[in-house]
Amino acid sequence: MVFKLVGNPMTQAQADDFWTWSLAHYRRPGAETQLLALQDRFGCNVNILLWLCWCAEYFEAAPQPIITEAIDAIAGWNANVTAKLRDVRRYLKTQGANEAGLRSDVKQAELDAEKVEQRRLQELAISALAPVEDDSDDAIQMRARHNLNGYAALHGAGSQKGLDAALLHALIGNILGPTVAGDSEQGTGNE
Repeated sequence: MVFKLVGNPMTQAQADDFWTWSLAHYRRPGAETQLLALQDRFGCNVNILLWLCWCAEYFEAAPQPIITEAIDAIAGWNANVTAKLRDVRRYLKTQGANEAGLRSDVKQAELDAEKVEQRRLQELAISALAPVEDDSDDAIQMRARHNLNGYAALHGAGSQKGLDAALLHALIGNILGPTVAGDSEQGTGNE
């Protein structure tokens, strides 16, 4: 994987791989449930939410134009590939055990599609955001709140009943909280 580094000395070796990070953090208690509820109820993009938290650990706060660029970078792929695979997988889930093999194949294809999204997001972060100077827990949480506020504003918080930045802030403790024994690498699953 090649990254264009525009004024950013961070390299792939210095940043935790976003996919690996996502797998571990998605399975933390409460994170998956919250992320899927935000996806299903408000149309939030799980990969963007995870990316905003990952960025908070490794990069300075993302300005709104970069968050917009991230949303745009994966919007077409998500709508035309990832979301359609998710719909097919969910439909197959209702069809019983006879379709379990096909459902498993579709789930793997969906995970592969999510990897494409995450690779694009990781490349954007490395090329557009400055590495963190302060990696304290307080600074990470402050950057995560800033990033999630930016996403909430762009995603229509205030105009969607029930969606506000505080709802997104609840993710911070579950996604960025202490490491949990048994963090898995089974994929995000986006059930």
